[in-house]
Amino acid sequence: MAHSEAQIRRAIKSLLTVYGELNTSEVKQLLETVLVFDEEDKQTSPSRPNEYKIIQRIGNIPSHQGDDIIRDYEEGFRVDKNFSPAIFSLLNPISNNVIQPDEVTTIKEKTRRFIGRKVDWEKVRDRNNEIGDQGEIFVLEFEIDRLIETLAIERAKAMQNVQHLSRLQGDGLGYDIFSINDDGSPRYIEVKTTSGDFNQPFFMSENERRFFEEYGDSAFIYRVYNFDKEARHGNIKIISSSELFSDFTFDTTTWKVTPK
Repeated sequence: MAHSEAQIRRAIKSLLTVYGELNTSEVKQLLETVLVFDEEDKQTSPSRPNEYKIIQRIGNIPSHQGDDIIRDYEEGFRVDKNFSPAIFSLLNPISNNVIQPDEVTTIKEKTRRFIGRKVDWEKVRDRNNEIGDQGEIFVLEFEIDRLIETLAIERAKAMQNVQHLSRLQGDGLGYDIFSINDDGSPRYIEVKTTSGDFNQPFFMSENERRFFEEYGDSAFIYRVYNFDKEARHGNIKIISSSELFSDFTFDTTTWKVTPK
């Protein structure tokens, strides 16, 4: 069954958590990175022979605003038709303001350095490990609950602001889950899970380490320990980027070997 406009809007929110701001043309180019098109989606649009039906539905979002030049959508973004093509901007869910142009520039510069990279095979190895996969799901629910409790918001809104991006965008981002801080600013979460205690070492790829250096106080390790695979439950210790580099030791355990 073809995706509805509501499903497309939710996918657009996922894109904006990565890019901050996109115009309609850019959304059309990138939507398939966060939404799997089915056969009906890929049918040719009767009115636009050069477009899939689902691509036309993206353009319908600003068109269906009618006389509303600017509209805020409950999924967490704003569409501004003062520009051509229209601009989709991520909303801060606390202040209800769009992120500022300098922030957009910073986000896009950082995104270019991390997205579209070669597959992070160390991360793939961790995710293929059942406990790593379950740990991410556990943290996803933990983070939704955290927003409900700390921000006193409804579950539906909390779920809109917690995105499991490693599932959507792959492993080149340097983090697993996008969320928000108490002021609505971005929070980037990398999940590390073990059935052992907190002192059990964990592994980070070079890409992940670089990400934490680049994103600083916006990046967090959610260390899941004493994790029970049957109960799918464990303890969580939240480690800030500054704590990661000051309180933990990095030891090189693997080497990339190439011919001279």
